[in-house]
Amino acid sequence: MRKLTQNELHLYEEQGYVVLKDFFPKSEMNVMNEEINLLEQSGTLPPPKVSDHEGFIFELAMLSDKTRMFASDDRILNVLEDIVYPGISIYSSKLVSKLPYSETVCHWHQDDAYYHKVGESKVRMSIWVPLTDATLENGCIWVVPQSHKLGLQSFQAKDYGTCRLALVEDQVDLSPAIPLELEAGNLVLFSAMLWHSSKGNQTDQTRRAFIVSYQEATILKGNGRQWTILRPAEQ
Repeated sequence: MRKLTQNELHLYEEQGYVVLKDFFPKSEMNVMNEEINLLEQSGTLPPPKVSDHEGFIFELAMLSDKTRMFASDDRILNVLEDIVYPGISIYSSKLVSKLPYSETVCHWHQDDAYYHKVGESKVRMSIWVPLTDATLENGCIWVVPQSHKLGLQSFQAKDYGTCRLALVEDQVDLSPAIPLELEAGNLVLFSAMLWHSSKGNQTDQTRRAFIVSYQEATILKGNGRQWTILRPAEQ
């Protein structure tokens, strides 16, 4: 099982994110999509619908053995070891879908605008795994490189879209923003301080991403019952 190379670690530290291409076989992404379809069909979880969090399914890693095993996969934890420490725990997990022809945006935001209320962390971050190809047309993630170095920014509550604790856009420079077009099975690691967003889906297919947020194991709480220590901190 691989770990981050020195160049990948440097990119993460300098840019606030790094993309690991072809991290998972596409066959595994197909299996995960089938699992989510089965969960929806069985009534274990409701289908995505228009709401404050259109297309979101929370606590995804708690809904089945397969989703739980994915969030705690040693392949993921091994590449996180040089970023998340001491120890590794899950803060939260979710599925984020862009429904066909949805105009719903995820506003520019920082994850720590939500997370810091639970506990302060210097290493908290997330993985973003496209279960389907993510393109400009179907609402891929956008990021502002190096924005994580600027600390937690002011934010305001929006009354539409998702990711509603939004950056105050006339107070920040979004001109360096770039899209991350990703193939299913890529792995994105990004800091909880990184500015990111996504636009609507202009296609007739659903775009899905499995997101898990991790933090050091020495913070003994997370997003409710989702908090799980995966690798204890060494004594």
